[in-house]
Amino acid sequence: MAMPLVRVKGKYQITIPAKVRDALALAEGDLLDMTVEGSRIVLVPQEVVARVDVKAAITEGLRAYQEGDVSAAFESVEELEAYLDQQ
Repeated sequence: MAMPLVRVKGKYQITIPAKVRDALALAEGDLLDMTVEGSRIVLVPQEVVARVDVKAAITEGLRAYQEGDVSAAFESVEELEAYLDQQ
C-alpha cells in the first residue's frame, strides 16, 4: 500500500488517512503506542485491559487453584481457543 503524505497541523496533530485507518481497523478512541526508530515515527495500535478486569481474573484464578478447581495445561493455542469457544 502506497502511504500518503500527512501534514503536521496546529498543536502537532496529524490525521491518519482513511486507507490506513481501514487497513488497521482503527476507530476513534483507540490507543496507539508511539516510538521513534531512527528518523521514523512508528505508531502501533494497542489494546488496553482494564486493571480491574486483570485483578478480578487473577483473584478468580488463585481461588480456583487453591480449591483444586484447575484443568490440565493445553498442548497448543488452538486447543485453548477451542476450549474457550465452548465456555
